[in-house]
Amino acid sequence: MFLQTQSIVTDNYAGWFDKVTDDNKAVYLDWTSNKYAQSKSISTDSSCAKLLQEWISFFKDKHLRIKYTKPKVIVQNSSVVKAIQILYSKLTENQIIAYLDQSKKLDPIEGIYESASYKLGVTKINDRQFHAVILSTTNQNWKIGEVKLVIQKVGSKYQGTFYEGDKSDQSEHEVQIVDNILDFDIVFYEKIYPAVKVKKDIVEYEMSKDRYAPSLIFQKDVAIWKFPSFENNANEQTEYLLKKYKEKLDTIPFWVLDFRNNSGGDYSIGLQLLEYIYTRPIVMYNTEMRMTKSNYDIWYKTFISNYYQSLDSVDKLKMDVRLNKMKANYDKMYNGDEKLTDTLLINNANLFPKKIALLINEQTVSSGELFTILAAQSDKVNVMGSNSGGMIDYGNVVNYSTNIAAIRIQLPTNRYLWLNEGKSIDKEGIKPAIYLTDSDWVEAAIKLIKSK
Repeated sequence: MFLQTQSIVTDNYAGWFDKVTDDNKAVYLDWTSNKYAQSKSISTDSSCAKLLQEWISFFKDKHLRIKYTKPKVIVQNSSVVKAIQILYSKLTENQIIAYLDQSKKLDPIEGIYESASYKLGVTKINDRQFHAVILSTTNQNWKIGEVKLVIQKVGSKYQGTFYEGDKSDQSEHEVQIVDNILDFDIVFYEKIYPAVKVKKDIVEYEMSKDRYAPSLIFQKDVAIWKFPSFENNANEQTEYLLKKYKEKLDTIPFWVLDFRNNSGGDYSIGLQLLEYIYTRPIVMYNTEMRMTKSNYDIWYKTFISNYYQSLDSVDKLKMDVRLNKMKANYDKMYNGDEKLTDTLLINNANLFPKKIALLINEQTVSSGELFTILAAQSDKVNVMGSNSGGMIDYGNVVNYSTNIAAIRIQLPTNRYLWLNEGKSIDKEGIKPAIYLTDSDWVEAAIKLIKSK
């Protein structure tokens, strides 16, 4: 297991050639030899994962890490692991609509619901059980007629079984109906039939339940944004906030962008704010990918495969040109842009806000740092707080499986080209223009941008 992990990192890690050099190779070999010797006496998966993480710490890259998944507790006296049984219904959408129209006493949970990926028909199976049948879906793992959710009624409350999108697992959740929303604890569906008198906005409802969702509040002449993450539904949620509050955002003079504890994700989510932030051309460093066959295969399967299958024949041919060029560069550091940087230009930047405080701290990492680097180039923006976490020199993380199912390797495949100019974010993090020591950073930031 140790040798497999060492081989995966050696052959595929984007930072390998920066981290193991002629100057430190002897130190690396000694470190590796010592950890390998220790691995021979290890007998449990958890201890193995811990040792591998110790070994991998040599590279000082927070994106490169060992992920250990603690096995689920197996019920005693159960020697056979049962496959998840997916139920099936022959009810069509028209039949469900007819049932809903003709039924004299529907349970509040019955109806037709939608999300971005599914349309579900929820109907009663017996007095205490309901099935949510798939009427349409964009998930290729599921078919029309399969039961996506099973709901039990206990008194006046509901409990539900949720089946994962890849059908690999199931989980139990508290379920509730809130006006037009079926709240399944981890997912939300909007009732579209029968009509509901009181309607909540499903995006706002999701955001109220999602601790990683962006938020926007107004304090007199200040708009205060908070971005805990650039993951999950943050893209749609940010778009929603910008649209809903556009009139106010177009004229408010001060912003606070709170990126403290931002855990990263897709930094382009933050670029939706760019028309408000922009004052002059923004330089964006490109990346190069360590183009090994295994890196390409995992990257394609993880990020590209579903998108590729959705393209029409013309767009597939265009994508094929790009993919074939990547494959022609196996065993090289590949820069598809063929240049160090690109420059981002905006013709119609907004006059407001006039001043922006962008807050960062040691838990601002990854794409949160990348967005900060771009935003800080605006004359409006003052970066405040403390040094960021330093977790961006290497990115585009993929997951490698190992011989032990509970252990995976998270491995960055891309290298930012600012490293070619002797710059590094990982060493110290991003240094703010103004260090804050006040107990309330938001209020301190507001005072500072108003005083300038």
